[in-house]
Amino acid sequence: MSEIFQATDPSTGHIEAVMFIQFCFYQRALDSRSATVHIIRSSDIDNIIYAELASLMGDFAQALDIGYTQICVHVAFSMTDLYLELRKQGFVTVALFPEWVELAGIGVDDSALMVKQLDASNRKLNSKEEILKVIKSKFTPEIVQSTYFSSGCVPVPILPITTTTKQGLKFTFRNARIEEDEMMYKMLSDAANEGDGYAIDELPTLNFFRMAYLAGSAAVIMEDVATKAVAGAMIFLKSLQGRRATSSIVGTSVILKKEYRSSGLNNLGRAIGIIVLRSMGFKKEFSITFSTNYAAIKATKRFQLQTIGIFPNGAYQRGRGWVDLVYALGSLEDEVGMLSKLGFEHLASSNKKQAVGSKL
Repeated sequence: MSEIFQATDPSTGHIEAVMFIQFCFYQRALDSRSATVHIIRSSDIDNIIYAELASLMGDFAQALDIGYTQICVHVAFSMTDLYLELRKQGFVTVALFPEWVELAGIGVDDSALMVKQLDASNRKLNSKEEILKVIKSKFTPEIVQSTYFSSGCVPVPILPITTTTKQGLKFTFRNARIEEDEMMYKMLSDAANEGDGYAIDELPTLNFFRMAYLAGSAAVIMEDVATKAVAGAMIFLKSLQGRRATSSIVGTSVILKKEYRSSGLNNLGRAIGIIVLRSMGFKKEFSITFSTNYAAIKATKRFQLQTIGIFPNGAYQRGRGWVDLVYALGSLEDEVGMLSKLGFEHLASSNKKQAVGSKL
């Protein structure tokens, strides 16, 4: 869903730059206020012209029907001259992502996310019907059938695992079945409708959920052993924000039913999540949390994720309007240390050899 433009040298007719205006993956709203600008340039386009083109794309983005009110660019932090030229055009840094991009001749580098505000005076929420029209045109039943139903979620070989919370409640963590997608969608949609950690337009349709969240991702069901009831779900998906083809960064979505939120399952789920993610080869975890969700922000700190930036107007929350997003990033390398912090060091693979169907 990109708008594509090109810059041509009028004297030679050569294309000197190609510019893309794209839905921003750093937000949590489909009624998007934010666009990401990508520019591919020839050697004739210097940093000054690059920055001017980026700013011009802001004018174009503002004129589009979707109603963008801010644009974003990512800049490798070693590109100081380009960074300073973008600053002159009104871009400001909102986050710094460590070891986020790999450059030829330089290697792995940090990346700055820069945002430029546009005129938002006439911006209104798009209607649900307008959003659904776009979504349904992109996620047709044929595409969902060929992509999602042909493969489903990625199974986690070390599951199922059955273990106990600090309160003595026993839960089984198992791979979600493909027919449980509607149940997971309802849990997340209910949370969004209650303004509880999800944006009102973050999950507009079941097919969007299947394609954006489940296809190619791992989905884990948390099941109460005593009652056989589903207590919640965890979805682990490769982060779309990473700028490296070999990115080992993961994003996590967790939802617990209300009746289990004081059961100790949150910490136990986090512990099992660490084990699952490490078994899948992920090394870093990227978190995007509502600035209004203080409990979740505290949890990311407790889970040893460090805040790396705040993204303005990244989601529309029921009852609160547009809210900022807090970015956090954490390493998954120290399994024993992270599990010890949660009080579940006995689950660490170095202390306990696991087998499929293990009980810990």
